[in-house]
Amino acid sequence: MSHPPESPSAGAARVPVGNPPPDAPEHLAGVRDFTRALARDFSSYLFSLGLLQLGNLLILPVITAHLAASQIGLYSLVETALLQGVTFSLLGLKFAYLYYYAQVAPEQRPRLLGTSLVLAAIASLVAGSLFAILFASPAIMRQFDSEPLPHSWLLLPLLLTGTAQTVLLTELRAARHVWQSGTIAAIQMGLYLLLAWILIAGQQAGLAGLLSAQVIAQITSSLSAFMLLRRRIAAAFDAPQAWRLLRYGVPLMLGLMLRYSLDTLCRFLLAALVSIEAAGQFMIISSISVLFEAVLANPFYMAWGGLVHHALRRPEASRILGRVSSLALAAGATVFLLMLACQPMLFALLVHDPMPGVAAAFALLLLSRLIMLARSPLTGGLLRTGRTGWAVSNTLLALAIFCAAIYPAATFAGLTGMAGALLVANLIASTTLAVVAWRHCPQRLEPATLVLGGMAVAATILTLAQGGLPAWQWGILFGAAAFLLIHLGRHIHVNDGL
Repeated sequence: MSHPPESPSAGAARVPVGNPPPDAPEHLAGVRDFTRALARDFSSYLFSLGLLQLGNLLILPVITAHLAASQIGLYSLVETALLQGVTFSLLGLKFAYLYYYAQVAPEQRPRLLGTSLVLAAIASLVAGSLFAILFASPAIMRQFDSEPLPHSWLLLPLLLTGTAQTVLLTELRAARHVWQSGTIAAIQMGLYLLLAWILIAGQQAGLAGLLSAQVIAQITSSLSAFMLLRRRIAAAFDAPQAWRLLRYGVPLMLGLMLRYSLDTLCRFLLAALVSIEAAGQFMIISSISVLFEAVLANPFYMAWGGLVHHALRRPEASRILGRVSSLALAAGATVFLLMLACQPMLFALLVHDPMPGVAAAFALLLLSRLIMLARSPLTGGLLRTGRTGWAVSNTLLALAIFCAAIYPAATFAGLTGMAGALLVANLIASTTLAVVAWRHCPQRLEPATLVLGGMAVAATILTLAQGGLPAWQWGILFGAAAFLLIHLGRHIHVNDGL
């Protein structure tokens, strides 16, 4: 049973914000309304998040051309540590905020946002200071075949601004003001690419220049977001509300940190067991597989996250989730096949080398991303409970499977074995969670979706066995996938109104 929102403390100041607009998520009703809203929000987030993530992808040719292999490996460790740091600093607030945004009255939302910002600032100051110390320590970095990080103090403002920006953009996400977040993302991406090119390619500032470019870009975009939303922020800290946010969000934060720890362990263990260069190779295949996230997964997560709590309050929730799960898995399998077919071209373009030796690891890592995309709507029924402890227990299961498989996998198969262990852990944990979620909100997947999922698995097996397929066979396979996806979309469009 979900926990009803508690009343604000007596005497708490309320900031009037007016009635929600007609397109607010609380006004949606029916399968067709939700699927149309999801499509609109996805398209908008594709612009905003796609720009931001493509910026990280476009910087890859500069990094690989101007940084040594050992520096790329060190940046791989920094990148995954920052991801963990931001996840901790958010304390699960981007999930808790969306949950309580759907529960509380509009006039309570400014206080909700102000309280979230204070909590995130405290946590990010702690995490940023700790990371700055750890990455500056020669003794610690020597354990991972690496030198200390130049200008490690830059990790503190990186975490502080990244966390604040995420909380502010969560407000825009909750209110479905997607294009405003797109503008902020465009500012950050453009400034980051420009400064990185100047500092790395022009000034030969190396890794310190890359981090400096990120800091300046994030400070600028965070200030832009704050100025845009300043009238929606109540300058007050609500202690009871803070406790409710933490009670809901911290288990999800722990679950996310444990999930991201799989990626973190891959990089740090590759550095420790194989070499710092192997950790850099993992960062390269992970960065290119982020194209899947940029064009599909993250826009979907953002759009669906702003709607799912409202959808679960509807009597037709099972049909809504079934439609969304079918579309997500089908679209994910199609994009997966396209990226696998284009793998040599993507690597040649972005890292100046087709890198055929990492094709198998790339396929396995990409399939892991597809599994996590499908997991989001397939497990949505669990959000009906209002409890979030399952996020920790399920991710601990994935972590236990990964830790049991990692040493033999990395020893006998190196990078490919590491990616395989990650895939197995995600698959078993996600399947277990989906089975549990089905009891709370049963779903029915469209048959075409299952066919597309099978095609993705078959393509992965062929890549492992043969190193890939000839171009004409990839063309046939992708053409069949595109046909099934279009057929599925038309079928769902006809039946959404029933």
